[in-house]
Amino acid sequence: RGSGRVWVVNADNDSVSVINAATNARIAEITVGAKPRSLAIAPDGRIWVTNRKSATISIINPTSLTVTQSIVLPFGSQPYGIAFAPGGAAGYVALGATGVLLKLNPSTGAQLGSLSVGPNPRHLSIGSDGSTVYVSRFITRPLAGEATAAVQTTGGGEVVVVNGNSMSVLSTVLLHVS
Repeated sequence: RGSGRVWVVNADNDSVSVINAATNARIAEITVGAKPRSLAIAPDGRIWVTNRKSATISIINPTSLTVTQSIVLPFGSQPYGIAFAPGGAAGYVALGATGVLLKLNPSTGAQLGSLSVGPNPRHLSIGSDGSTVYVSRFITRPLAGEATAAVQTTGGGEVVVVNGNSMSVLSTVLLHVS
């Protein structure tokens, strides 16, 4: 966006730092909810921060450098990854504890949809089409034979592919074991 700023989550300090990209000087440190994990810049320029422990999203005004809105999510849901669709149609948040992907209005924060994507979703990315959402799992299902000396290495990590328009699972991509 040409703002010359870098935004960084301080997970151990319940804050976000904003840094001048040219000088590396910290402009501000802004207190957010408990245990922030990820942030994304909304289409309107505001900074959305997921707060894992407090189950909230703090929204920071980039001009005043203050939290101007807080979105309360289900208790214990542990929001983690957040991303906005190119073109600004929606924001998406992975709820790690409940296995749910939320679709939110990027202007108001209102919930537009939700989808169960299975256990341990964490990070998100969105395709250039603005409607394909990729949800990675932090912890995958155990591999066959994992508790033995004969682990079967077919399968492994998973990425759930979601149609963000209809909020439906399109497929699951299996990653190779490494």
